[in-house]
Amino acid sequence: MITAEQEKQVSGTMELLSAYIANPPWEEWMVEVFSDAIAYAAEMLELSGDEVLDYLEEEPLGQMVHSHVFEHFVTTETNEDGETVLQEFMRARVQQEEKSFACQYLEAFARSELALWEVVGKVGKKVEVRRLGVSEPTVLAQLDATNIPSNICIASRLLSLPDNQYIFSFGMLPIERTEAEEILAYLKQVRAEMLETAQTEVQEHEAEDIEAAITEELTDVMFHETLTAWIGQGFES
Repeated sequence: MITAEQEKQVSGTMELLSAYIANPPWEEWMVEVFSDAIAYAAEMLELSGDEVLDYLEEEPLGQMVHSHVFEHFVTTETNEDGETVLQEFMRARVQQEEKSFACQYLEAFARSELALWEVVGKVGKKVEVRRLGVSEPTVLAQLDATNIPSNICIASRLLSLPDNQYIFSFGMLPIERTEAEEILAYLKQVRAEMLETAQTEVQEHEAEDIEAAITEELTDVMFHETLTAWIGQGFES
């Protein structure tokens, strides 16, 4: 179990990371990513941007969308040297040799990716989860799932920490399973279309670059589609 002191360390470090991106050029780019995400959701849901923003004003919805956008931004936006915001922050501000729990958390965060997780069991304050649509072993993650319905998947990053500990990142969106499955089907379609296009336009030696481009595109699609699905659920209820 993660202790209260460890949670305090992580919260303090994430506050420092938030302050770090409140400076040029990151601040302006973060605003652009947030604005683009809201515009995408509004277009897909046939709503105005103001309608979406008004809906998100109510807490904890505002904090949930902020965490979702924030985590995508710091793990994908890069500087001129190709470092993500998180990588630059870790190099500039974090003493890696100390190996504090906060450092371990950031390292796990940097390795993680946004995915859809299905809850297959509940054990006290832990949940047994598995990545949706993938045949792989389940893991126990620290999370009080008392109020999580059985038809809900979790859009989040599962962080793998030392001593076989797993926790979800702060950014967590509940997605209805049918919506989650549709998102995965769309991702599969996007990947197939990109591969088909690549096969007709590039040479074999560029395969590594193709895969990198596909991964980057699918990361963006997952980010936008999970946010849109979550917002859409609010307007349907």
